[in-house]
Amino acid sequence: MDGELELIRRIAARVGVRGGVSTGIGDDAAVLDDGTVLSLDMVVDGVHVRRDTHSPADIGHTALAVNLSDVAAMGAVPVAALVGLGVPQGLSGDDIDAMYAAMERLAEANGMSIAGGDVSASPVLTLSVAIIGRTPAGVRPVLRSGGRAGDLLVVTGPLGASAAGLALLRDPALEPDLPARDALVAAHLRPAPMVDDGLHLGESGATAMIDISDGLLLDADRVGRASGLVAEIDLDAVPVAGGVAEVARAGAPDVDPVLFAATGGEDYQLLAAVPPSAGLEPHVTVVGRLVEGDPGVRATRGGRDVTPSRLGWEHRAG
Repeated sequence: MDGELELIRRIAARVGVRGGVSTGIGDDAAVLDDGTVLSLDMVVDGVHVRRDTHSPADIGHTALAVNLSDVAAMGAVPVAALVGLGVPQGLSGDDIDAMYAAMERLAEANGMSIAGGDVSASPVLTLSVAIIGRTPAGVRPVLRSGGRAGDLLVVTGPLGASAAGLALLRDPALEPDLPARDALVAAHLRPAPMVDDGLHLGESGATAMIDISDGLLLDADRVGRASGLVAEIDLDAVPVAGGVAEVARAGAPDVDPVLFAATGGEDYQLLAAVPPSAGLEPHVTVVGRLVEGDPGVRATRGGRDVTPSRLGWEHRAG
């Protein structure tokens, strides 16, 4: 079967935008004419999470967090979510309680509601979350396609923690005494959506934005293509989370820790294009710029093109 990106292209080619929708398939969220944003993400056991490494609470948290991250990438405030739960054999009432309790804690922390949903029997545990958000008055949702040549590319925090945490979960013997071990595992099990950062970037004039779910380079490629520009990423400027280099090299001694961090995925930091004059928070790091050229991404070191063939992580269907 096709990969995720090709399936999205095929589906988008079959559907239209009408009835009060201004932005459809192809961004972090759909946008209505009034600025309301709508998004849906699924968490499937064995694809996005594993019940042998993720507790029910971890799964519930992740299911809502990845949707909150899409809202954050639009510069919007979350309002409500609808949750579809596919229940396999062996999932207990206590498991379901733990999943929804974790979702409710995250919803309350972000001032939003779990407002409804659906439940069905399923061969595999599935959580499908649809989320609604709104931008502040006078601010339009930030699309991937608004970047301009000369804009700076910035990230809201260090990368690679989730990929390193996943590696540690897959091989518990890897770096057992690493001081950052618990923090890296937590970054994978309990992703933190950057809602406040998304709001600030949107209000500060970000021209394009995306959440880093599939790796910095792959998501930068999406911004570049949508904006019709080259997203040039300076690998020497990419912030790498503490402990990531040790985990990356323990798994494969010749691995480049920065490329590990830039292609690992599931960081849920934000990548934004901003004018050079934009006011940035101190923790936001400039990692590149948008330039004229064939749309896509270019990774550089010392001005030399070192773009890898694998940009990030992509689901396979079937």
